[in-house]
Amino acid sequence: MKIIDAAVIAESKFVKLFEVSYLDRKGHRRRWHVVSRDARPKCITGAQSRPDAAIIVPYHRRKNKLVVIKEYRVPIGDYQYGFPAGLLDPGEALAVTAGRELKEETGLDLVQIYRHSPAIFSSAGITDESIAMVFAEVEGSPSLHHNGDSEEIEVFLMDRQEVRDLLQRSDLFFGARAWLAMDAFARMGEAYLKD
Repeated sequence: MKIIDAAVIAESKFVKLFEVSYLDRKGHRRRWHVVSRDARPKCITGAQSRPDAAIIVPYHRRKNKLVVIKEYRVPIGDYQYGFPAGLLDPGEALAVTAGRELKEETGLDLVQIYRHSPAIFSSAGITDESIAMVFAEVEGSPSLHHNGDSEEIEVFLMDRQEVRDLLQRSDLFFGARAWLAMDAFARMGEAYLKD
């Protein structure tokens, strides 16, 4: 397999659609459509190691609860349960993004980052977008004061049993990475977040 080149098919302010030409394992030229947030897709630039966004898995230590958000998501036309998240600004450190997005979406303050993942890919069949999972301790009281006009969010502080109960609901929608993190928290508690 070898990438040959990429051409822009369509673009908007935040994403571009590329047609990527590549050679398959038998040497036949093929095309693949890729959505990217970058000027050129990562398969061309090789910039796979810097995440585009951060997903914050917030743990409120004083309350001994996981912070979960319910947010309206336009692509699914409904609410999704997950965690605060947002794009890294150019040159911005992951910790700065995590603190900024946490404050904007929940009103809570970042105390410390326990650990974070490397850049991981959301859906490599259609996009080169990558995220970093940031496991963090937070404090304060939830507030929606900093939400933008395009954000409709509810904030919940949930203990292990409440998270377990939430995950059992078949009438709700979850972000894939959030569901996995919530499931691990429900099974292992605070230890999952720190190890």
